Amino acid sequence: MRALSLYGAAKSNCCVLESAPAESLLHSLGLRQGVEVSVVSRQPFGGPIVVRLGRRCLAISKDIAEQINIRELT
Repeated sequence: MRALSLYGAAKSNCCVLESAPAESLLHSLGLRQGVEVSVVSRQPFGGPIVVRLGRRCLAISKDIAEQINIRELT
């Protein structure tokens, strides 16, 4: 398993957040180190990535998603 950015994760793969920027909004949304997320979709033309966190879906901008390091599980 290799570490990569959340934006580079394959669709439908489960992954664990290894590190994220120190943004209070990300923390309040539940995006913390050790949390499992899965990629739902990636919007075209450098748009946001949509991830599933528990029962919620969150859209994260490409710029922020590229700063979030993950480890793929599947």
